[in-house]
Amino acid sequence: MSGMDDSGEVARGLRAQAILDDALVGEAFAAIEQECIAEWRRAPARDVEGRERIWLMLKLAERLKAHFDSVVTSGKLAGERIAQLEKARRLRLFG
Repeated sequence: MSGMDDSGEVARGLRAQAILDDALVGEAFAAIEQECIAEWRRAPARDVEGRERIWLMLKLAERLKAHFDSVVTSGKLAGERIAQLEKARRLRLFG
């Protein structure tokens, strides 16, 4: 990956972290989870299709959050690569 690509990854990671840190987004994830669990508890045992739909909604919310977490991690790794390249460049200049 070039330095330009890593810079883009860092920017994406920072943006994803800002989104995850936003209180409204945290509230939304918590509300979705609470609503799904409450709806699942109210669903009759014979409503297998309805319970499956609720489970899928919950899993989708988890996957969405996991995607943001993955972007954050990628950004941190790109930042570390940039720092290593910068350190190696300085060592070549002054070494």
